[in-house]
Amino acid sequence: MLSWFFGLIVLTLGVLGDWANVYEPSDDTYLLLDALAADLAVLRDALPGVVLELGSGSGCIITGLAQILVVRADLLGAVRPGTVDVLLFNPPYVPTSEEEAAGGQAERDISAAWAGGPDGRVVVDRLLPDLGRLLSARGVFYLLGVRENRPDELAAQVEAQHGMRAELIAERRAQNERLFVMRFSRSQPASA
Repeated sequence: MLSWFFGLIVLTLGVLGDWANVYEPSDDTYLLLDALAADLAVLRDALPGVVLELGSGSGCIITGLAQILVVRADLLGAVRPGTVDVLLFNPPYVPTSEEEAAGGQAERDISAAWAGGPDGRVVVDRLLPDLGRLLSARGVFYLLGVRENRPDELAAQVEAQHGMRAELIAERRAQNERLFVMRFSRSQPASA
């Protein structure tokens, strides 16, 4: 989805199709929106030229920031390296079997929105090796997840692979889930 955010280009990769297979906005969506609203000063200071939301689902996050146009691609297939200033991701994070995660992706059914495989990281782990290549020099990455995704390990992995600093910027308990939002940045962000 191509949109405008602070008058700049916003790209959202999502899938158009049957709304029965789109996960409706829930506690995780609203936590990410709240975290972005609280982090608005950091976002403004980043002077983003391109903002990318992966797996836009209902479009609630990007709609909260801008108007929408759609680009369909597999994860990062349509993104030129080094061009993304702000990356937003609410991935399928619920720990499930590998079979359930693969089946949801293959069938493109509603479970693809939440079935994350062992530790809920099957899609996140596809993204992380390319994160440094994807982001611009001033790039910032916002990741929503659940405690079972091992956020401390994610932070250490991104720092080791890409030299990026991780900061837990929001947490919320939603029913039986302990949700979090982490911000990964190449440099010390400005105070919010």
